[in-house]
Amino acid sequence: MTVTTSGKSDESSNEASALSEIVSWSVDAPDWQRDALRRLCQREKLDEADSADLLAICKGTKAASPVTADHIRDPGAATAEVSLTKLHNLRNVNALQPGETLSFQKSGLTVIYGDNGAGKSGYARVLKQACRARLLKGDVVLPNINAASPGAPQAELGFTIGGQNRSFIWQQGTATDPILTAVSVFDSRTATVHVDATNELAYTPVPLKILAYLADACGILKGKLTAEIKVLQDQTPAMLREVKVGPQTAVGKLLAALSAKTKVEAVEALAGLTPEQIAELKQLDSDLASDPVRAARSLQTLRTKIEEGSTSLANLVATVSDQNIQNMLGLKGEFEAARSAAALASADLFSGEPLPNVGTPVWRTLWDAARRYSEEAAYAGRDFPVVGHDARCVLCHQELDTEASSRLGRFETFIQDESKRREEAARAAYDAAVDELVAARFSMISLRKLVSVIRDDLEDEALANAVRLCGLAHNWRLRAAMTLSADASLLDLPRGKEFDFGLFAAHVDALAKRAAALVAEKSSPERLAMVSRRDELAAREWLATVKADVIAQIGRLVSIDGLNKAAKATATNKITALSTQLAGALVTHRLRARFAQEVDKFGVAGLAVELQQARSSAGIPYFHVRLISKPDKPVGEILSEGEHRCVALAAFMAELATTEATSSIVFDDPVSSLDHIHRDKVAARLAMESLKRQVIIFTHDIAFLVLLEEVCRATRERAAIPMAYRVVSRGADMAGFCNTEPPANVLPVEKVIPQMRKHLNNVKIHHERGDQASWRREVGSFEKELRESWERAVEEAVSPVIKRLSQKVYTDGLIKLTVLNETDCITMREAFGRCSRLIHSQPGELNPKLPTPIEIEGEISALESWITGVKVRQDAAK
Repeated sequence: MTVTTSGKSDESSNEASALSEIVSWSVDAPDWQRDALRRLCQREKLDEADSADLLAICKGTKAASPVTADHIRDPGAATAEVSLTKLHNLRNVNALQPGETLSFQKSGLTVIYGDNGAGKSGYARVLKQACRARLLKGDVVLPNINAASPGAPQAELGFTIGGQNRSFIWQQGTATDPILTAVSVFDSRTATVHVDATNELAYTPVPLKILAYLADACGILKGKLTAEIKVLQDQTPAMLREVKVGPQTAVGKLLAALSAKTKVEAVEALAGLTPEQIAELKQLDSDLASDPVRAARSLQTLRTKIEEGSTSLANLVATVSDQNIQNMLGLKGEFEAARSAAALASADLFSGEPLPNVGTPVWRTLWDAARRYSEEAAYAGRDFPVVGHDARCVLCHQELDTEASSRLGRFETFIQDESKRREEAARAAYDAAVDELVAARFSMISLRKLVSVIRDDLEDEALANAVRLCGLAHNWRLRAAMTLSADASLLDLPRGKEFDFGLFAAHVDALAKRAAALVAEKSSPERLAMVSRRDELAAREWLATVKADVIAQIGRLVSIDGLNKAAKATATNKITALSTQLAGALVTHRLRARFAQEVDKFGVAGLAVELQQARSSAGIPYFHVRLISKPDKPVGEILSEGEHRCVALAAFMAELATTEATSSIVFDDPVSSLDHIHRDKVAARLAMESLKRQVIIFTHDIAFLVLLEEVCRATRERAAIPMAYRVVSRGADMAGFCNTEPPANVLPVEKVIPQMRKHLNNVKIHHERGDQASWRREVGSFEKELRESWERAVEEAVSPVIKRLSQKVYTDGLIKLTVLNETDCITMREAFGRCSRLIHSQPGELNPKLPTPIEIEGEISALESWITGVKVRQDAAK
């Protein structure tokens, strides 16, 4: 893009090209920035509603309407001129009198003069706050400290833009009207800022301004997004900020890595414990808190109880198996069959015996008892039965006759018979089977003890119930089996409860490991594993209590992740790069060249200083003043105070010259610390600037005021420089009283004379009414004013050579002094003397006669005649 500075049309054309380049650049920009550019191309700045819309677009909740070439506005719309008309309706501004109006001349030069403490600076401070000025830190407008309850300082500014009158009510602490920033204010106290610091351009071309506002929007949106993120972050529960669970636990790892990608299912899976795990955690806490040796012994005892109970229950279950019961019933059948066979044999053999049921089990019991008594006591060593002539019955101890001996023999023979032996064998086998069943029975006492141990010590309620049911069922099966007939079906028996004896093994193994871990060293793998398990279970138990908070936090993290992604679209690096590129073409070179010209105009061209671009931030270029020979040395350390001020003024004026718009400029005490040479240059430069724009100057320097007056007079032949005076004065209690009349000691004497005549006409009524006191005061005022006017008349008479408050001698005006003669001197001295005697008492007079209005008019006429005569002759002496 080629840039020229030959005229406004070229600049506008280049700005239009830059706007087109911005539209092309925006194709790759985030959607919200494209929408923002559309809005900025249509109006000056974005408001809160725009920011809300753009934030929604940035967050993806609203569609964008991108900028196109049709949205580019005329760059000339930003060149409207702003001029100040008045500053009024001041409230709580320092000690300034409310109701006063400080007006400004529409064009040309307006000089506001006021002595120290008159209130002039109060008006200037308001303008610095409401318009564009580089303010020092803490530079604010203070309220009236003498007011009973001062509010915020406030004032109303009248101004024109494009010829239309507007007004704005400024209040301390609130935003000013953006259009008023077109008015620039130079403050002598901030001259260091202009020279030593890097500053924003006073004027920013439309393309750079659009990019600057876009960068501002980036900051605003980023701030809003950051605020939303902070709100969400602040909602993080304290328990998640400082997680109490071990970092090596699954829960600790989950929380440490908690992010928007964390699955809720992962939290659900780790939150909470089963009843078995709750019991395990309780046991681990107890084990780790108790005496390890004693706890290990208790665990070993418990292990023994579990193992014994497990063995007894397993034995019961195995004993009452279908196979064992079927085997027992088979033996019972065999015994019953053998017993029947023996009974038949007995019935045949003993049918003739005197007593019945010989050979039955009851009888057999008696017979076996007799056998044992005979063999072990009565007839030890002899075979049973013992019969013979000396033998006796072992039961009744009666001697055995032949019949009794024969009967005993038959009985023994029966016992020794094969059928009886089979019966005995079958009986023995059956009894053994029955004894085995009986031995396997699990007593209810033992069963209750085992169930209690499992429930209370192992804290395994499920296993305890299973053991109880298993024991009861199999004991009942055993009892039922004992009552079955030999030919009964196993289907008639109750079925035993299925039971997993591996559950016992798991507990036994766990008890063994716990016991080993308890007696192991603290750093041993066994004990560390025990601690790790305890921590893992405790973490999961804790997670269950905060699960809802964790799931809610995941939701917040998802929202934060989305906001962070949106915040990435507020980066300004690409905006700054484009702005820097455009600034180099539109502003930089022009500003540097203009600064060099301004330095020359202010009479400091020999300093060899230049304006350099320092950097570009958020789309706005920044510049600073540097010595050409020593660019790294701050100029404030090299320049004198006067040079420093002139360079600052040059920088200020150069900035303003980068635009064709000619809005007002305000100078607050621009010549402080300047010598007469630099004052002349500043006066001339500001006077010439007032030909293009409204220039307002606040000063308490009467010499500078006279210089401005002389500059404006000297250039009137070439161009009219309208100059208006405003005087700010102080009263008894308040300051800031405004007057549109110039200071009397600045006005030419010929302008003072009409004012005196007007005043005389207003006050002569006192003389006419005979109000001697009031007329005396007025006569005294005229006496003083006439004397000062004669002194000023003399000053003007010699001004062609020597001017008041000037250190120059104008030798080319020496010829004009030759017109003065002795008569002029006598006339002046006599008139000056009469003025001194107007009110002063003469010797011997107690009540001197006061001059009449006619006499005072005569003195005024004498002054006017003298001035006119000298001036006519001096003009002729050219």
